[in-house]
Amino acid sequence: MRKLFLLQILFVLVLCSVLQAGTTGKIAGIVFDEQSGEPLAGVNITVEGTSLGAATDIDGQFIILNILPGSYIVKAEFIGYRPVEQKNTVVNIDLTTKLIFKMKEETLDESEPIVVVAKRPIVVKDISNSQVSLNAKTIEALPAQNINQVLTLEAGIESGRDGPIIRGGSSRQTLYLINGFQVNDSRSGIPYAQKSLSNVQEVQVQTGGFSAEYGDLRSGLINLITKDGGRNKYTLSFIGDVRDIKYLGQAKKNFGPSIYDKYSYFNRPFMDPDVMWTGTTNGAWDGYMQRQYPTFEGWNAVSEATLQDDDPTNDLTPEGARRLYEWQHRRNGDITEPDYRIDASFGGPDPFIFLFPSMKEYEARFYFTYFEEKEMFIYPLSRDSYSENQAQLKYTINLSPSEKLILNGMYGEVKSVCPYSWTTTPTGRLFSSQSEIADLLNSSSGSSVLYMPDYYSPGSIFRSLFGLKYTHTLSPSTFFETALQFQKSRYNTFQAGLRDATKKYEPVPGYFVDEAPYGYWGYSVSGVDGMSMGGWMNLGRDKSTNSTINYTFDLSSQLNANNLFKTGIKISYTNYDINSSTFSPSMSTWTRSMIYEVNPYKIALYAQDKLEFEGFIANLGLRVDYSDANSDKYKLDDYDKYLTSGYGNLIEEEVPTTASEPHLHISPRLGISHPITEN
Repeated sequence: MRKLFLLQILFVLVLCSVLQAGTTGKIAGIVFDEQSGEPLAGVNITVEGTSLGAATDIDGQFIILNILPGSYIVKAEFIGYRPVEQKNTVVNIDLTTKLIFKMKEETLDESEPIVVVAKRPIVVKDISNSQVSLNAKTIEALPAQNINQVLTLEAGIESGRDGPIIRGGSSRQTLYLINGFQVNDSRSGIPYAQKSLSNVQEVQVQTGGFSAEYGDLRSGLINLITKDGGRNKYTLSFIGDVRDIKYLGQAKKNFGPSIYDKYSYFNRPFMDPDVMWTGTTNGAWDGYMQRQYPTFEGWNAVSEATLQDDDPTNDLTPEGARRLYEWQHRRNGDITEPDYRIDASFGGPDPFIFLFPSMKEYEARFYFTYFEEKEMFIYPLSRDSYSENQAQLKYTINLSPSEKLILNGMYGEVKSVCPYSWTTTPTGRLFSSQSEIADLLNSSSGSSVLYMPDYYSPGSIFRSLFGLKYTHTLSPSTFFETALQFQKSRYNTFQAGLRDATKKYEPVPGYFVDEAPYGYWGYSVSGVDGMSMGGWMNLGRDKSTNSTINYTFDLSSQLNANNLFKTGIKISYTNYDINSSTFSPSMSTWTRSMIYEVNPYKIALYAQDKLEFEGFIANLGLRVDYSDANSDKYKLDDYDKYLTSGYGNLIEEEVPTTASEPHLHISPRLGISHPITEN
């Protein structure tokens, strides 16, 4: 059974194909004889709930590496001395937790261990960069509903349209890691962020002073570790949040009248009896009122224009023009559905160990999380909400006391609306920010966006991530980790349903129209008030796929009490299969495409030493990044004519190409911390 199980693990490891980074911390300390003050050598130090431990050296010092973040009980045992336990020993990512044990000689009637409760220091002395760490207990006490809200409670971090923004940068400039695996989308750079709170063990945010092991970032680092399943028991967590407009009144997105109300900004000039017949400048409104609303000439003037042109089929009375306006603005986008959020986790020992008792020695365990949310837009577009679901699985196996294998899997779907303009094709992002949607109404096409459902194309993103990480502790002071990850994103931005062009609707007696402004219509059509009802609409198309394979190897070794040495390599290979376009049958300048397939790769090497002395901490490192676009580039001068108006569409046909050149970057990294006092 043991051989069969190991062969299965090896088979999965070979078949499967993430930036590996710091996911563990360490405990270091010293043990004294309480009476004499002399250091004790050979004391056994163990971390309860794990297989990790160490023995003190001749100077009474010990170091335990590769400890997952969390709160532990650390125990010191020595023959002839009473055991000592330190409770609430908190371990953080990439940090050193210092402990001091004072052991007392044991008499025969003293059998109970001495219990000491560890206190968190006011100033964490072994940090040489700007960072903050939050554990599960702290996060549970915060007024937040997802991990992004937790992060934005910290100084220097604000909420952005695509995720947290650190130090005023963009979400693309932040490296996002989950269990050491990079989850930034390789096409857009936007993090495929963790949303669930129920599975968070610890999250660390760095805002500067990055050590050499981290690359592909500028503004900040978010390093999140999820919970492990229990070895002996099952746990279930559920967080639900439903805001129902009908019963709780919490889903309403506006103050005062609805944006679709007849007296709203967009409708009042056309519906207010004081001005709708003779116009907003007829004297009924004072100058202040006129400046608050769009200018309108009045339905009398609109009717006059239809009667005087050469087209008898569009003749309308003032009342008929008003009724046609109501038909073309019939959409009511008031919110009727609730926002909701579901966050559930379940973990524990692998149930198969009860069927195969020989598997118990591997302590196989899992932690599964499902997160789903829907947030209704402040007004509907081609979709009426941003919705996302995300499933995660973390599976851990102890192959031996010194070997551990972790499987990470994630799958998620995002459904929203694709932003684009006539100058750019879809780039792999969707609307998620309410403020961004509100801002669409500030353009000249505001009323079209409000009343034409398919002005922007609906879009979806399907993401999957699979990674394996193998950790081997070679000695109490040295271990290595190697990881393999496959990450894929698939995009689908598409045309909405076609417009029924049959003129079967009669908003005005004897005046027949089609279903405009509903449905896709690629040709210019104007409403009775001049609102665009076709042409520049629903342009976006995207059938792109990008996938990335990452391999990493990292070695950590505590050379002595003062030097922690790390080195590693990362190899990244990406396939960009891009098929993105905008399409307009009525105007060729609105039709453009971006179609290509390239396979760039990157290699990164780093080495760093963390020096830890009393009152002085330094991180000294060197990072080397080699990148190759593995493609061709166009041979263009700085002021080439093909970069001017009217020539750009000829670049692909007429400009010669040459092979792209690789780039090599060498980055020294230095971080120093000098705590002066405890405060």
